Amino acid sequence: MNLSQISIKNPVFAWMLMAGLMFFGLICFNRMGVSQLPDVDSPVISVNLSWEGAAPEVMEADVVDVVEDAVMSIQGVRDISSSIKLGSATVTIEFELDRNIDVAFQDVQTKLNQAQRSLPESMDPPIINKTTRMTSR
Repeated sequence: MNLSQISIKNPVFAWMLMAGLMFFGLICFNRMGVSQLPDVDSPVISVNLSWEGAAPEVMEADVVDVVEDAVMSIQGVRDISSSIKLGSATVTIEFELDRNIDVAFQDVQTKLNQAQRSLPESMDPPIINKTTRMTSR
């Protein structure tokens, strides 16, 4: 005898089986740990720039814009953001997930070395840091 023949002869059994499957399915669904937007580690490189006594407007025009233009052409850049204060600025470059952070770090160093000629001479050398940022997609 197969399940369909048993269910036809015993309809209460079929209803109880169906109710049990729905009940346990609902419990499992509520405890399921799958997310539509999982947290991922994005490769991020930050460039810290300092120029003693420079106003934020000067930092933006003479330093941050030059650095952003230089790193804009690097392959795999997803987002570039910056924050500027009196005498300092930070440019944050976020890369695509499949981009190797070490190779991206070298690319950023190369681009900054090329852009060094356009930066003010009295400015401190840029400090480059690589990190990963936890993001929700």
